[in-house]
Amino acid sequence: MGLTRQPPKTPFALISGSAGWGVKFPDDLREPGVRVVERGMSFDTPWGRTDNWQVIEYDRRVTADRRPRLALNVFAHGWPVDRIDHSAHRSVFWVLAQAGVKKVLSDSTCGSINRALQPRDLVIAGDILDLGQTPYSALPGRFAFACRGGQMICPDLARTLERAARALWPAADRVYGLANRLVVAHTWGPRFETPAEARALQLLGADVVNQSIAPEATNAREIGACFVSNSYVTNYVDGVVPEEWGTLDKIHDDLGTIAVRISVRALARAALTDACGCAAYRKVRPTKYRVVAQSAQTRAKRPGPASGRSPAR
Repeated sequence: MGLTRQPPKTPFALISGSAGWGVKFPDDLREPGVRVVERGMSFDTPWGRTDNWQVIEYDRRVTADRRPRLALNVFAHGWPVDRIDHSAHRSVFWVLAQAGVKKVLSDSTCGSINRALQPRDLVIAGDILDLGQTPYSALPGRFAFACRGGQMICPDLARTLERAARALWPAADRVYGLANRLVVAHTWGPRFETPAEARALQLLGADVVNQSIAPEATNAREIGACFVSNSYVTNYVDGVVPEEWGTLDKIHDDLGTIAVRISVRALARAALTDACGCAAYRKVRPTKYRVVAQSAQTRAKRPGPASGRSPAR
């Protein structure tokens, strides 16, 4: 299936998530040098329509290379507003692939399963824990690319994001960057995690848990794009700190605008380079892997039921 309209070609994308729920983006920021070119866009994908897209333009005065740049932006990870659709990430990244996106920043919130990470801390995860490895792959089959699991978070984007965060976050010392090597685990939601699930994820080495970062990181790898996540802690997961959960909605109100501003500035300052080495973790597979072993000639020679022998399985 083709797109009913083509997204603009751009190497940059900002995936808006729960970090900025309740913020009219980017209007409420009144960020100099940032404006909406077009909003209310929808695209058809092989898995249906994806809605709530817009195109943001950065003025050359605010970008790293002093050139104007466009960025594709989608609301709430591409999740539909009227139903639960865990496969929405796949459609989002299919659109990003059509646009030629190479640098993806996604913002969100997360729950802490590490007592040392408190609500209101900002986390730039260094790795993901997703035992399901998302059943909603954006790859064109198993034979096109080999995608490794190393360096799922782009170090260059992470450093750029951390600099923006330390300049704006209310408590700069509570910004955890790539050097802290924090691990974000994935659960699909929308229900939050149980105490038993939190204990299991702790034993597996996770520090925070979230419902979007891991599949987005995987889909970014599949389309050959660098990825980084800007996420702040809104609560302790049930059972981590007895009788303590967090004032989730108040934290959203207090920090949402700041978090989104960090994302906007980080993407403006992101360098369009492959020096990070992320591209090396996605390799084109040899074309011979795609050859069907059971060719027409082979099938013609294979004994069938008439010979008294069962066909090979």
